[in-house]
Amino acid sequence: MKIIKYLIWLLYPVFFIALFASLLTTKPYMRFSEGLYASHENITFDYDYVTGKLIDYLNYRSDDLHFGANPEDDTPILRHETRIENGEEVLISEIEHMKDVRTVYTQVRIAGLVSLGLVIMFSGFLWKKDRKLLSETYRDIYLFPLFFILFVGGWFIVDFHHAFTIFHEIFFEGNWQFSVNDTLILLLPQMFWFVSGVIILFLLGITIGTTMLLSRYYLSKTIDTEEVGS
Repeated sequence: MKIIKYLIWLLYPVFFIALFASLLTTKPYMRFSEGLYASHENITFDYDYVTGKLIDYLNYRSDDLHFGANPEDDTPILRHETRIENGEEVLISEIEHMKDVRTVYTQVRIAGLVSLGLVIMFSGFLWKKDRKLLSETYRDIYLFPLFFILFVGGWFIVDFHHAFTIFHEIFFEGNWQFSVNDTLILLLPQMFWFVSGVIILFLLGITIGTTMLLSRYYLSKTIDTEEVGS
């Protein structure tokens, strides 16, 4: 049954990574981010309006990606054009990229929910079959996440640009490189993603640490007490 322990170690952080990544698609987080980055000084559009429209789209509250710079403007602010590069037509489209981003976010959320369901199922199984192993599983649950946090965090610090590029090459097909003056780059420069990644890793570390402590001081004692009583 040790395979179940390893599966819980792997799946437990997946749910929280998905949960914390979803925080990036909330209006409070975007309000918190306003003005924190140098590119925001070049914004001439209505920040709250545009970020609100993007967040509504990512959270399936709207399908409109042809909005303007403010509620009174009907001219689409997201770039969508075809260029000729090396004799070939190349689509440069923030609109298409946002469609891809919503697909990725949806997949992340589904993965998080599936992981949560499996963790609950496996934990319930161990509670019935081997409570001592259940206690050990959550007591040592920091092992996989610690490696992940150190690896990814170290990669971010040493070469975030490379990590950022590889991520996009894996999840997006070419349609993700834009001008420094494009809306998405002004709103969400690389430093935005660096800070957001650090916040996700920090929250993951706090969550895993709290889980480990609760397991050691409450779950383990509860199981030990039951074994003594029986």
